[in-house]
Amino acid sequence: MTVTRYYEYYILYSVSISLGSSPADCLVFQAIRQGVQDGHYFSIAPSIVRDPSQKLVATTVPFDRLVLESDAPALGPVIRERNSPLNVLQTVDVLAELLGCSKECVIETTTQNALRLFPKLKNFLKL
Repeated sequence: MTVTRYYEYYILYSVSISLGSSPADCLVFQAIRQGVQDGHYFSIAPSIVRDPSQKLVATTVPFDRLVLESDAPALGPVIRERNSPLNVLQTVDVLAELLGCSKECVIETTTQNALRLFPKLKNFLKL
């Protein structure tokens, strides 16, 4: 698990990216529990389409801590194919199915999560 930290107005936010560890590795779940407790957000990439461990992580992390990863070049739905931001819609599809909610709910919830994590995004979105 890679943790990238962003600083804004002296407030520490963090995003956990690339949760591609083995689902059998209980250290991953300890790290997730600790990350949630510490206020981390977890990004889910389009590779969730092909990665069972990401599906497991997506169903373990509280919904209000999930954000969508749209541009990681190696984390697309097809292995060894460059990812595109357009593939984020496939992430939405999988999350809606896994979490038992509508695509609109996934989009709304993950957008609000991203806005809490990165408040300056509001300046770039038409809400």
